[in-house]
Amino acid sequence: MLRQIEGKLVNTNVVMYNIIIDSLCKEKLVTEAYELYSQMILKKISPNVVTLSSLIYGFCIVGQLKEAFGLFHEMLLKNINPNIYTFTILIDALCKEGKIKEAKNVIAVMMKEGVEPTVVTYNTLMDGYCLVNEVNKAKNVFNVIGKRRMTPDVHSYTIIINGLWRISHAWELLDQMHDRGQPANIITYNSLLHALCKNHQVDKAIALVKKIKDQGIQPNKHIQYTYRWTMQRRKT
Repeated sequence: MLRQIEGKLVNTNVVMYNIIIDSLCKEKLVTEAYELYSQMILKKISPNVVTLSSLIYGFCIVGQLKEAFGLFHEMLLKNINPNIYTFTILIDALCKEGKIKEAKNVIAVMMKEGVEPTVVTYNTLMDGYCLVNEVNKAKNVFNVIGKRRMTPDVHSYTIIINGLWRISHAWELLDQMHDRGQPANIITYNSLLHALCKNHQVDKAIALVKKIKDQGIQPNKHIQYTYRWTMQRRKT
């Protein structure tokens, strides 16, 4: 397959290579993507930030972080400036492995390079903290979003609600979302419903399902299953 691709790329440019490398990486065909990248270099077609970011993403999703960071350092050596997408890929990969300290180091490098964190960056870090059961630190990051004059998005709230054990705080966040004109989505409600059931707050869980329906949101299979389970618990 790779030879067929190379045969069609005889007279093309970096844009076409980027499209194919990105597609290969999304299909987790990282070895093939890297071979194509090597062919680019041999043909003296200069890669750009899109090329290397795609490859870094590919290596991250197959768990090859060493290779991903190798390419990141290669970017810097080639004077190709990483963008917010590049940094977020690395931060996300580290957070998913519970390597929060390393993720924060990447954020520090990012800011040193003049690339400002976005809400997505902070969401990724919050997710990482929740993954290692450090919800208070996730809440601190949530507060940083406001201090930097950014607006938390629905994913920001969902992450925190999902990580909170104290239901009262989760309800407060849901009210805060409403006050800020940030409507909760089905994933947010899933998280809160799960927390209510886990804390045996059956009446509140039932009230939440009613609220979801009243808002015209169609409960998904997860909510329907949780609701049936909750009703059974109420009868016992």
